[in-house]
Amino acid sequence: MKKIISGIMISLTIIITGLSIAIMFMGTSAYRNNELFYVMNYSFSIVPTESMIGNASDSLEPGDMVIIKNTSFDDVVVGDVIVFQDQVNINGSPNNILIIHRVIDINTDGSLVTKGDNPINQIDPNPVTASTFQGSYYAKITFMKPIVSLMISSRSLVFMGLFAVLVSLVIWELAHIYKTISEAKKEEIKKKHLEEIEELKAVEREKIKQQILEENMSKKTTDK
Repeated sequence: MKKIISGIMISLTIIITGLSIAIMFMGTSAYRNNELFYVMNYSFSIVPTESMIGNASDSLEPGDMVIIKNTSFDDVVVGDVIVFQDQVNINGSPNNILIIHRVIDINTDGSLVTKGDNPINQIDPNPVTASTFQGSYYAKITFMKPIVSLMISSRSLVFMGLFAVLVSLVIWELAHIYKTISEAKKEEIKKKHLEEIEELKAVEREKIKQQILEENMSKKTTDK
């Protein structure tokens, strides 16, 4: 029973570790492409600018971590805070960036008109379509701003740190598996050795028994 439980735990750990590594790599790829990466229908993003500063409960400040839900584009209504992709020219070449703004109107063709809550913001020039829509605001986390600031300033270091942690977990798990297999082999060898000892003891007992029988038979013959 102990071996079965240990085997199940090892298998689960390997699966979880593998999924963690896969999620990390896919998340890194999504980050490089300025896309959201969803896990269990949720993702997160970090507010980098002051464009969403306002008085609403879902207004956002720089450094806020936003939890985003993978909702349907057709379910978005006026007043929702959404995340979408937009193109900006950087050094003369178009680049996709993620923007989190509020929907203030819906065009007749179904595209969304957006604007940041900050009063100095203007209406976004490009309407949001189903192809550029990424998800809807679900909640915000404000108490992690120091950590978020580190993530913003040193994202490469953060990803390297996460990778190092995951690699360490894999190495630890492989060492644990090796130890478990070694212990299982030792237990098997010990069991086999004990069985051999018991067999030898049984043979010796049989020899002694046979010797006693022969001595008794010899004694009876002598008495006659």
